[in-house]
Amino acid sequence: MKIILKSETSLGLESFEELGFNSEEELELEISKLIKFRSEFDTSLE
Repeated sequence: MKIILKSETSLGLESFEELGFNSEEELELEISKLIKFRSEFDTSLE
């Protein structure tokens, strides 16, 4: 008998609980922190 180990990776299918957040709002807040514009990266200010 042949045993096959199959590992699948998917993005976006896990619930917020599985990702370690208490609510969808908490997850969205953390995402917004990650994508927030940072002025130190704005090249037009220099």
